[in-house]
Amino acid sequence: MSENNERLKTLLLDIFMMPESDYKDGNGPDDIENWDSLATVSMAVGVQEEFSHHMTPEEVSEIKSIGDIKTFLVKNGISF
Repeated sequence: MSENNERLKTLLLDIFMMPESDYKDGNGPDDIENWDSLATVSMAVGVQEEFSHHMTPEEVSEIKSIGDIKTFLVKNGISF
């Protein structure tokens, strides 16, 4: 697992208070119990702090899964 994937995994496990087994690219709010609107805001802030990339409200609204978060980061030059 890449360093950036480990960083994102650690961040999301903490924010969503989820078991490691739920860390899958296809999982989103329907699969992760604690992924609600407040957690979505926390995720956007956490991504900005951890990876130095701000998400616009439009970008946040497009996030439907862990894979979408990775896609956002890849588009902003972060490799996975």
